[in-house]
Amino acid sequence: MDNLHESGITREYTRYGKERVETVYQLKDFFSLFYLHFIYGKGTTAGNWCSIQRTSSFYTWAGNTFEMLCIEHQEQLKVALRIATISRNYCWEGLGPSGRTSQIDLVLEWKGERTDYLCEMKFSEHEFVIDKKYGTELADKLNAFIAGKQHTNTHSVLLVLVTTLGMSRNINSKDVNQQVTLAELFG
Repeated sequence: MDNLHESGITREYTRYGKERVETVYQLKDFFSLFYLHFIYGKGTTAGNWCSIQRTSSFYTWAGNTFEMLCIEHQEQLKVALRIATISRNYCWEGLGPSGRTSQIDLVLEWKGERTDYLCEMKFSEHEFVIDKKYGTELADKLNAFIAGKQHTNTHSVLLVLVTTLGMSRNINSKDVNQQVTLAELFG
């Protein structure tokens, strides 16, 4: 495991919000992720990109890969959010008001402003639209985090949506304070 981590194929990160702090190991090599998801064990049908695109399997892989891309580019995310320094970053998971488990993709803690930036990453081929169900999930995540132990160190919490092409504002997006697009990360 140490060799994989040192070679940059895996990453190690902390997940807070449960009874005990967890250390999570994640494969982060983009080629390996693609290979394992679409090629390995698929036989001769693997590799036909036209048959893969726009399937549920493709969107699952694209969403996970987009999340990993954003996490790997935290410096650009920090610049886009105009955060001077990040005190620490981590993943968070806890129980929401509905009793269901809520997970936040990335929490950026900025002690200078005593603010937690809760970052949710969403891949979409168009502007991302928050429907009623996902709007409720976001509210649950926000409320669960605020009620949790991690929020005791800060004064404010900002919900950030990181998307490929931006977010379409509607009644369900009221809890989103800031948005960052792929262009802002690499522009």
